[in-house]
Amino acid sequence: MPNYSYSKTFKVGTDKESQESLEMLCHWGILRETAISFPDGCHGVCHVSINDGLHQVYPTNPEETYALDGFTLIIKDKYKIVPDTRKLTLKGYNLGIYEHTIKVTFTIEVDYVPNPVEEATLGIFKILKKIFGWRG
Repeated sequence: MPNYSYSKTFKVGTDKESQESLEMLCHWGILRETAISFPDGCHGVCHVSINDGLHQVYPTNPEETYALDGFTLIIKDKYKIVPDTRKLTLKGYNLGIYEHTIKVTFTIEVDYVPNPVEEATLGIFKILKKIFGWRG
């Protein structure tokens, strides 16, 4: 199962209206486990969420965020990442007076991982389908 690791340092003095984001490229499949690590010293001032396009995945309630201190939140789930998406986005803001770096790791379950040549061939077919309007 592919496992990904990303980190993002959130600048001082950002808020919900001026959120920063990090695109986390990944393979399509079933998102099985996500870990979000908050270092000591965050004191609940660094807020983050994980999104798939315009849809907030974690936390499930879109009006909320995670804001923890010295804690790694582990989420075990079965969220489907479709082949066209292939990325998640970490969004967040920092109300504090110090920068805070949040680390995100996640594991994706896939039935089949194509090699780079197969991946490129699939991409060409996808482009041809769009150009010629093929279905199937």
